[in-house]
Amino acid sequence: MRRHGIQQLEVEEGDTKISVTAHGVTTAQPAFPPAFPAGMMPAAYAPQAMAPHPMMQAPAAVSHGEPAAGGGKKPTAQGKVVKSPFVGTFYRSPSPGAEFFVELGKRVKKGDTLCIVEAMKLMNEIEADFDGVIKEILVDNEQPVEFDQALFVIE
Repeated sequence: MRRHGIQQLEVEEGDTKISVTAHGVTTAQPAFPPAFPAGMMPAAYAPQAMAPHPMMQAPAAVSHGEPAAGGGKKPTAQGKVVKSPFVGTFYRSPSPGAEFFVELGKRVKKGDTLCIVEAMKLMNEIEADFDGVIKEILVDNEQPVEFDQALFVIE
């Protein structure tokens, strides 16, 4: 969420509603706690801090020599590998027929959009985490990608 500037995400289906907020610790509160005088709320109704879910933690870095997750092309160029943070569909351009975000040999700056990974009907822009030159593009346009699959090599 930090990487893509998402502050809050809510998903609602039927009677189930899930809300994730990027600011600090999320608290869980009963929907309708009984009214108690200020400072007299029993511990059972006091907000409780929730531990972060393991899937919400940043993925560990994988060394350059390891194969790409999900069976994509293996990086052959030297440099830093940009990986997919989601399972989804890889798009090199913002819309069909539009110019690609990046090409081989293009210089990119930290924050430049490299591609889009569509996950669960959401278009997620993947940005460069550092300055450099695109040395390899490891996924073909409109191909499925796996979580932590190598997408680009930037030197």
